[in-house]
Amino acid sequence: MCGIAGIFQPGFQTGSRHGYNRIAVQQMIQRLRHRGPDGESYFEDREIAMGHCRLAIIDPSDRSRQPMTSHDGRWTIAFNGEIFNYLELRKDVAATGSRFRTQSDTEVLLEACAAWGIPKALDRIRGMFAIALWDGERRELTLARDRFGEKPLFFCHSGRFFAFASELKTLCSFHSRRLDPEAVDAYLTLGFVPAPLSIFRTCRKVTPGHLLRIRAGSLEEERWWSPLPRLDVRREVIQMKPSTPARRAAALRTQIGEAVRIRLRTELPLTLALSGGLDSSVIAAECVRQGASPEAFAVRFDGDSRDLPYASQVAAHFGLRLNVVECTAWGLRTELEAVHGQYDEPFADSSAVSCFALARAAGTAYRVMLNGDGGDELFAGYSHHRHVRWKQAFKRAAATMGWVDGRGCNAAGLYVQSKALFRAAERRQLLERSGSPPACETAEPAWMRPVRLPDPGRSALRSALWIDLQLYLANGLTCKTDIALGAFQMEGRAPLLDHTLFEWTRCLPESDLLRGRSGKLLLRQAYGNDLPVEVLSRSKQGFGAPVEAWLSGPLREAAGDLVPCHLLNCPGQDRARGQKLWALLAFSLWARQTGAGW
Repeated sequence: MCGIAGIFQPGFQTGSRHGYNRIAVQQMIQRLRHRGPDGESYFEDREIAMGHCRLAIIDPSDRSRQPMTSHDGRWTIAFNGEIFNYLELRKDVAATGSRFRTQSDTEVLLEACAAWGIPKALDRIRGMFAIALWDGERRELTLARDRFGEKPLFFCHSGRFFAFASELKTLCSFHSRRLDPEAVDAYLTLGFVPAPLSIFRTCRKVTPGHLLRIRAGSLEEERWWSPLPRLDVRREVIQMKPSTPARRAAALRTQIGEAVRIRLRTELPLTLALSGGLDSSVIAAECVRQGASPEAFAVRFDGDSRDLPYASQVAAHFGLRLNVVECTAWGLRTELEAVHGQYDEPFADSSAVSCFALARAAGTAYRVMLNGDGGDELFAGYSHHRHVRWKQAFKRAAATMGWVDGRGCNAAGLYVQSKALFRAAERRQLLERSGSPPACETAEPAWMRPVRLPDPGRSALRSALWIDLQLYLANGLTCKTDIALGAFQMEGRAPLLDHTLFEWTRCLPESDLLRGRSGKLLLRQAYGNDLPVEVLSRSKQGFGAPVEAWLSGPLREAAGDLVPCHLLNCPGQDRARGQKLWALLAFSLWARQTGAGW
């Protein structure tokens, strides 16, 4: 976990303004110091200045400080994240004639980009990253983001400058805090703001799996990774002979084992988030199988022990020490202000509270935390995946009759609209004060247009998994984890978000994923001999907070103070209950702390 920031002003000479860019970048990095407490460094080259604050995990020596310049002097990188297969890549990069001065993954990434070009280098990386790479020869800046959005990257662009940073709050001096109505509409639908949108009008995010090239007078976007499985991966799974569930289960264990193995690389002790669910339990099993015995952390809400017995059973089964983090209603108002003050944009997922509490408890002793994020998106673990074909057919019929939203939408639009927090008519009413409410209750929102299914004929389950990956995981789940851990100087590692594992699972037959009400079938089979039977047979449980109880109890007064939010039309907020009220509360609390307005 690190922080990066920079300013690029084509045609501007920093020396003529007494290092204005450097001073501005220094101020930006100071706002990111919670992400990188182990030192800060800066780079200037006429029209560009970049800064980096470091959380030293691999090669903590001063030689590995960033921004780092390539051995030929042409390229300079500021990098947030980890390259987990850097040892393997180092040998291949060295064969091109590159010389290494450090033992860091940063230098491997830098020299790989210099030797192979940026897209080809990124394609060979197994990791999580947000990258700013300066080409001093072409006077070109490239920003790139990892495949699943594990590391954030925001930017603000005008005709005079291009500023970027790991967190949106770092860019506050470059914009007027004016809300983007399209982004607020997306938030009221999803509970978060999806890339490339930002909650503010003049800011944007780099989309996961994309890169931006910025030169004088031009900004070009390129998609460097697609979630579609490559032909060689598809052939590997199809030609597995005999291709039986048992052989595929054994191959799956190999894939997950390798993803965990390379994520155990660190010079610091690491810990494990253990929920008692299947995904984190699988990670625990692989850690122990590979000789690691990480201390584990689990969360309990207000004494609710539905999850704790399973987490305790897994910890005892593998001989791991388990720490129970109590997340109670006491002092919750202060906790909420801290959580939403840390998040750059309004965020309605109540599990952010538990994730925040978990990070605070573990951050006193650890800097690296493994987790089971991504398992539901890979192996069809959510309840809405069950019988999704019939659910979607029913929703389309209901939308045609006008009973639900989605009439006239494509399959992706229908799927998203059917899960919306607020219906289109409700969003229109709430956004009347913005001056730009949604144009039509039945039309597909503009922010949905980038979410396209590559093959309209694919099955309902494959379509759902595609959308969950591109929209919910890459903008909600990964954001929640990064912000919570970053607030306490921690780095999260999610082995199930290894892209080689992901591409492999995309080639599995649907019968390996879901049958009736049972999901994650192949994953359960692969670890059937490793985990307690109670965990293997357990159904999916959420990680969310007891919102209903909190809003009618300890947060009742807070909700009354903050909702209705003055930025939204009041009549549209009066009837909100449960998750809708929580979303409005989160938005209002965030807006009050940031000073946002129309």
